[in-house]
Amino acid sequence: MIILQIFNGFRGMRRLTVWTILMLMLGSSLPTMGQGSWRKRAKMAAALEKSGDLQQAAQYYRGIFEEKPDKKEYSYKAGCCFLAYRDYANAAASLEVVKAIYEDAKYDKPGYKYALALKQMGQTQAAKEAFNTFLVNYQGADKETYREVVENEIKGCNYALKAVQYTDPTVQIEHLDAKINSAQTEFAPIPFSNNILYFSSTNSGVAQIYRSVRQPSGWSRPQVPTIFSGKMTRAHFGNGTFTQDGKCFYFTQCDIEDGRPQCDIFAMENLGNGQWSEPVLLPEYINDPEANTTHPLVVDQGDQQVLYFVSNRAGGRGGLDLWYTIRPKGGDLNSLTLPRNLGRNINSAGDEISPFYHQATGTLYFSSNGRVSAGGLDIFKSKGSRQEWEVAQNLGFPINSAADDLYYTISEAHGGGYLVSNRPFGDSRTQTTDDDIFYFGIEKIELSLSGVVLGPDETADQTLQDVAIQLFQKTEEGGEELLEERLLPLGDFEFKDLEPSAAYLVAVRKDGFEPYSQTFRTGTASKAERLTIRLTPSPTLSSAPTVDAQAIRYYIIPKRHNSNKNAQPLPPDPIDPSTGIAYTGDTLKIYYELDAIAGLGDQRKLYYDGDGQPQPYHAPPIKAEPSAEDYPIVPGPYPKSAITPDRVVYKIQVSAVRKFKVYKYEDLKEIGRLTMEEIDGGLKRILVINKEQYKKNEEGYKRKSDALNALSYVLNNSGFKAAFVIKYVNGQRVGEGFRGWNEAEGLETDTQPDGYIPEDSYEGF
Repeated sequence: MIILQIFNGFRGMRRLTVWTILMLMLGSSLPTMGQGSWRKRAKMAAALEKSGDLQQAAQYYRGIFEEKPDKKEYSYKAGCCFLAYRDYANAAASLEVVKAIYEDAKYDKPGYKYALALKQMGQTQAAKEAFNTFLVNYQGADKETYREVVENEIKGCNYALKAVQYTDPTVQIEHLDAKINSAQTEFAPIPFSNNILYFSSTNSGVAQIYRSVRQPSGWSRPQVPTIFSGKMTRAHFGNGTFTQDGKCFYFTQCDIEDGRPQCDIFAMENLGNGQWSEPVLLPEYINDPEANTTHPLVVDQGDQQVLYFVSNRAGGRGGLDLWYTIRPKGGDLNSLTLPRNLGRNINSAGDEISPFYHQATGTLYFSSNGRVSAGGLDIFKSKGSRQEWEVAQNLGFPINSAADDLYYTISEAHGGGYLVSNRPFGDSRTQTTDDDIFYFGIEKIELSLSGVVLGPDETADQTLQDVAIQLFQKTEEGGEELLEERLLPLGDFEFKDLEPSAAYLVAVRKDGFEPYSQTFRTGTASKAERLTIRLTPSPTLSSAPTVDAQAIRYYIIPKRHNSNKNAQPLPPDPIDPSTGIAYTGDTLKIYYELDAIAGLGDQRKLYYDGDGQPQPYHAPPIKAEPSAEDYPIVPGPYPKSAITPDRVVYKIQVSAVRKFKVYKYEDLKEIGRLTMEEIDGGLKRILVINKEQYKKNEEGYKRKSDALNALSYVLNNSGFKAAFVIKYVNGQRVGEGFRGWNEAEGLETDTQPDGYIPEDSYEGF
């Protein structure tokens, strides 16, 4: 099919050539060849493989091995073809025969390919073990290069093994019926109006666009719309996108030239009265003659139309990348600007395909196999536009699977959205060699909380001014995590998009009044809750003695423990170890504060810094040759930038809480060190910094790129989806934080340049 879909690409090591995949997905095959001697059949198999008929080639190779079991190279060749054809079970069976062969010119890393087949079969634990076995035993000259690739795959296995943690129970997946999905490949769904679906299919032997209508009895029999009749100049066409006003339709046409596919983007103009123009090929600077160009997606932005598309043209970041060009509304096709790459926040060394942009939320959805994925192609999302994007986040399950998942699209009119996958699905799908269209529905529950803040005697139209309000979500473990914090000029507020069946706490503060807090729980049905909050004036300050908190700290952990080297263990229980008497009152309160800080470290130890503030103990870094254990984060899509000037560091803020529960943050210790900052209102910021030890006020990531790599890992491998990077200059926070590299400037707002970023240091995540 016309997708330029590289099912297993990563830095070219898992990638089939574009022309082979296209011939496979365009339904191209040679006639079945006859039988003969095994040598003759080997030549036939090689010709079939070269033509793109991988299924028949695999069968021929496997037949030769069954006849000549001493010639294991044919089991290997069969396994490679089955893997390319996405017949993972047969691929694993054929490659298992040769998985332990590491140094032989006839074989190109069969153990690695065997592990890939297991991973996409969904045998995640077995795949992880196979990847580890390969990594330990393979000693080729490119071992270090492959180490990075294999570690990326192992992280994908770890992600898949935590599927329950990353599953959204509100998403329901439905396999569309046989009127839509055939035994061939269906792809590129375009929901149109309430009941109409355009999509592409190879059911007729070539890729074409079809139209079906959803009726009470099911989907109607798909038909090729008359607007395409007799107008196509090439055999295969699909992958379409309408402009918002319906006046233009961009789509892809592909052909086979000299045994290789060539795909380009065309456009048709709506002439009115149901008539459309002949397709027009976009200019050559869009359709690069040396590359394939496909997957158009058009988005309206003001008086311009932004056309996103996929291409493997020169100047990209590896494999298939996402690009964009701009056309003024009303301008002709020659007014399209020169294409620009979406940049490192989106594109990786692997392949990025099938973009969809959700206007309401400003979110780009796309598929990638160059990032940590549960299978091959996983669906990711990123907020932004053009060249300014946040780091990409994996959509998790059940949207993603062990197979390939792509063409994610949302349609409010259809009550959900669509995606394309080769996953097995109940009794309706058992094979993985073709793609089908799936519908996903999301139960939409709209919950909000609004209200006013009043004094003891004011009426509803006399709200207090300059009121600080905070919204916390209460966790099952008893913690309170800050979600929003605002200063209300007029004392009225509204919090939207609350979660169902969740407990929240609203905290209100104003000078001269007693602090106020109230807990409430949302239900399972849409509801707009409203509160009237009345504050009580603060009483006159009493003459009660002030608690000497520092003296209590020094009592629990003596002052002499003033460096990481001589950190003191915190008593395991709130009991004075010298007397056996339990701590009470303010001493007990401060003990638990110290306990929370100690939990951020490698052991339950504390020491005091130069200002007398308690700090968690961290084991000093091992001064040895760098290894994967020393640097557990796989390098991300952000190149290693030059060291920033002294006293400038970056930290990752993962949450702000009133009650700290250390076990919630255990997974983050694999990424870096944890640290805590006390802020107003009894809140504590929980931050991730690098594992290295720096002098005072310089603890953090010295490179912005390192911080963004770590942020990407946090967002995709933990529950802290609101994490962001914050810059510190001389120990002080600067700016509001950021979640992506501003590609237009190379830096986030108000940040000074931190050095030249070499192109060749790019290492996809």
